Amino acid sequence: MSDEGSYTLLVENAGGKQEAHFTLKIRKSESKDKVVASTRVTSPEAKSPLSSKIKVREDVVKKETVLEEVSSSLKEVSSSHSQMSVTEGQSLTLRANIPKASNIRWILNGVEVANSEQYKYGVSGNDQTLTIRSVSQHEQGIITCRAETPRGLVRCQFDTTVTAKRSDAPHFVVQPRSQNVDEGQNVKFTCEVAGEPSPEVEWLKDNMMICVTSNIRLSCSKNVYTLEICEATVADSGKYTIKAKNKFGQCSATSSLNVLTLIEEPTKMTIVEQRASTDSASMHGGFMASSVRMEAASMQASSYSSSSRSAAADCSFESMSATSMSAMMAKSVVSMSSSSHTMEMSALSSSLTPLLSWLTGLPPKIEALPQNVSAEPGKSLTVAGVFSGDPAPSVQWLRSGRTLPNGDERYHVENSADLSTLLICAVKEADAGAYTLRLSNEFGSDSAIVNVHIRSM
Repeated sequence: MSDEGSYTLLVENAGGKQEAHFTLKIRKSESKDKVVASTRVTSPEAKSPLSSKIKVREDVVKKETVLEEVSSSLKEVSSSHSQMSVTEGQSLTLRANIPKASNIRWILNGVEVANSEQYKYGVSGNDQTLTIRSVSQHEQGIITCRAETPRGLVRCQFDTTVTAKRSDAPHFVVQPRSQNVDEGQNVKFTCEVAGEPSPEVEWLKDNMMICVTSNIRLSCSKNVYTLEICEATVADSGKYTIKAKNKFGQCSATSSLNVLTLIEEPTKMTIVEQRASTDSASMHGGFMASSVRMEAASMQASSYSSSSRSAAADCSFESMSATSMSAMMAKSVVSMSSSSHTMEMSALSSSLTPLLSWLTGLPPKIEALPQNVSAEPGKSLTVAGVFSGDPAPSVQWLRSGRTLPNGDERYHVENSADLSTLLICAVKEADAGAYTLRLSNEFGSDSAIVNVHIRSM
């Protein structure tokens, strides 16, 4: 009962002041168990219950107006402005750094947004956050975080631009390369396909769809698609095609695989041995004929020199001539055969040396090289490729058809027996693009492409 009486609300600011008067009366309840107090706000002009209700309503409106005026009279002590860009359909989190904030309000294009599944309010340290689950064109415009602090009013404004969801037909960033391998080796076809939405991909061999088997594996990592053949056979040779398509278009690329049988090289050696044997027999026959002619000349000279001897001696020589001639011819043939064999092997060795050298040479092959590398502007970028080949191949790094370093001191190329390194110092955005590593020797050539990406700061 002591709370009864008249109350006055006084509101004052730089524009003036305003008063409101209220009277509080407390009635006793007829029940002894509990007391229910009801308040009634009246004014001196109240004439009836209806007019009293109208007056109370007016007073409520006045109080709301006064509260708004009080809030608007807070001094703005800080404000910030940020530009935001987001793709339609993505999630977006806005962060406003406001220490000791209270009465947080997020306002989209002049309309306050309520905490909901689409718009989630949050706090992380001194950051006030608003997470938009799925951005649409509706969120484009000005989003403001408004908060009160002990020092005054703080506003953080975000100018948001919403771009349409990207729609892109499939296209190849890196195409698969044709390959020549020996039977039993593993084969890997790799390519990179871009497109939005992500395309559907299928592999074909000689226009027939490829299915996963015990020796064929298909894999995908982000936009990189791989076909791997384990222990390739001659039957795996053919044309391999990858097709990619989405609702905006399609693309395809074809590469060939040639699996070489291991029987080819021994066949060549057999031919060489046969030819060598034939040549040997021919040379041996020639030397045998020469030895017989030499023996005959020797016998003729002996008969002429003994003509002055006695008849008995002549008869003895003639009776022994058949035996002695056979023995002498056998000796000469053996001697000449040994000599001819030595000459024959020497000639065969000299004729086979360049042929064997040719058979043991290897065409160049790039064993390892990254497909994509990236770096930040101003940093150094290193690309290394491992290769093989006999004799050691010549190495070139090219970009846009020009051999590096092409007079640019930022480019450096270092080569060893099986490694080539390209170094780019202080990379620029203009350095982005495709770089080609090319190898060649007298047995063939090989090349591969590296895509260089420069990350924006």
